Amino acid sequence: MTILHPNSLKHFHLTTQQLYDIQTALDKSAIVAITDYRGVIQYVNDYFCQISQYTKEELIGQNHRMINSGYHPASFFKEMWATIQGGSTWHGEICNKAKDGSCYWVKTTIVPFINAQGQPYQYISIRTDITAQKQIDQMAHRLYHDDLTVLANRKKLLEDVNSLSSCDFTLFLFNINRFKSINDSLGYAIGDQFLVEVAKRVKTVDASSPYFYRLHNDQFIYITKQIEHWQTIAEQLLSLFEDSFIFNDYEFYATASIGIVQHTGQIDSIHTLLKQANKAMLEAKNAKGNQFKRYEDELEETVDHSLFFETKIRQAIKNEVFELYYQPKFNVHKNTFDSMEALIRWQDAELGFVSPVDFIPFAEEHGLIEKIDEFVLRRAISQVNAWHKTFGIQLKLAVNISPRFLATPNFLATLSNILTEVNIDPQLLEIEITEMTMMNLNDTLLTKLKTIRDMGISIAIDDFGTGFSCLSYLRTLPINTLKIDRSFIRQLKNEAGKTMVSSILSLGHALNLQVVAEGVERETELTYLKELSCDYIQGYYFSKPLSTQDFTRKIEEMLK
Repeated sequence: MTILHPNSLKHFHLTTQQLYDIQTALDKSAIVAITDYRGVIQYVNDYFCQISQYTKEELIGQNHRMINSGYHPASFFKEMWATIQGGSTWHGEICNKAKDGSCYWVKTTIVPFINAQGQPYQYISIRTDITAQKQIDQMAHRLYHDDLTVLANRKKLLEDVNSLSSCDFTLFLFNINRFKSINDSLGYAIGDQFLVEVAKRVKTVDASSPYFYRLHNDQFIYITKQIEHWQTIAEQLLSLFEDSFIFNDYEFYATASIGIVQHTGQIDSIHTLLKQANKAMLEAKNAKGNQFKRYEDELEETVDHSLFFETKIRQAIKNEVFELYYQPKFNVHKNTFDSMEALIRWQDAELGFVSPVDFIPFAEEHGLIEKIDEFVLRRAISQVNAWHKTFGIQLKLAVNISPRFLATPNFLATLSNILTEVNIDPQLLEIEITEMTMMNLNDTLLTKLKTIRDMGISIAIDDFGTGFSCLSYLRTLPINTLKIDRSFIRQLKNEAGKTMVSSILSLGHALNLQVVAEGVERETELTYLKELSCDYIQGYYFSKPLSTQDFTRKIEEMLK
């Protein structure tokens, strides 16, 4: 069968041998098929059979749907048919599927042949196998792109910035705040979907730009040659997080921190550029929430202080220079002190007194809080045991535990080991957790809390009313105590504040929980709380937090 129609050769004088030679050359170099006007296969050459793994008998009389890989959308083939039925030649790259299910790529030219009425009566397709080239292209793409989000990766960033070194540009480095919490509470599958969605939203800022990158984990970068309006762009990026993220049955909100650095020919290298962007990003993160910060020279001193402060905290942990103070809790029903809360204090030779308000959040952010919590737990339990041995008195101890320490896999083992080592009655220990811990409430955390309760240890919700207040979790959790935050106690001077405190007390008692009022400083506050049958009072009205020595003296006075 001759694959060239005589009409197409009317201006040439080719011999039969020449026609045969042309067909032979095509058979050896190209994948050839002829179909009728409907697309039904009339002829295929040996090369077509070889690459598709079908015989000529299996192919002839069929259409090309039998080798459709499913890679291309229907619109792809619709456009192809519109072209060739209109009498024009079509060029493109197609992914086909062989008989064994494997895919192969072919660079394709389809030529329509037209009858006297101007209608196509057959099509000749000539294909070239480009599978190897496609594989190389895919490897190159993977080399320069992130597998998950398909954004360009760090390697591509380094090359692009090098090519942009002679240009002015602005680089935005943004980090997802509390991304670890999303992974920990919702799972890595949701975390991955979240990152893909972030990448999609980010690209909407400039859909035509190739300069979007996923640097690593939850850090992304966007580069623009725009210098003047960097603040507007930063606000656009942050606005992407105003809408919630919804995956399966989960809906949540997220925020980002953006560090901005501008290249105007004064930066030595990409590494310097990224270092400066990261410093600005950390400064934005310190401001909490959706924030951005442009790098300026004075940030050097700020970040250097951050490194210095982290070193100081690590040294304080290693050398155990933190001190514990103990604030008594007054039992209203017994009219006496029978418990206290352990509070950490830090007096540094160089920094002086450092407030927990300053170093606790810093320790949480830099992954140091677990070691601090373990130190407090061990030291406080040992001290209560020492008072028991010395005075024969059993005082109940409350210790704050951070969500991070509670979430660690070995928390229960650590807690059990400390109780065993010190040999103290677990019923003398109360673990205080904040309402924010409940933001990550799941079956694992609930089981862990029940295990703590089963050990005989009490559980208190600290700062109640300031965070994730929800009646459903109060009914579910194995808790013993609610602690009314001091901010509500300060509002007792007005009716709204009294109503709030009264409501919390009523709620706690309805759930058979003990209620502790924190931050009580005035007699009027004490009187009102007693009228409402508040179980425990804690605050400066009775005692400020006391050092170990001062608390020992207080015990001695109580026993006289």
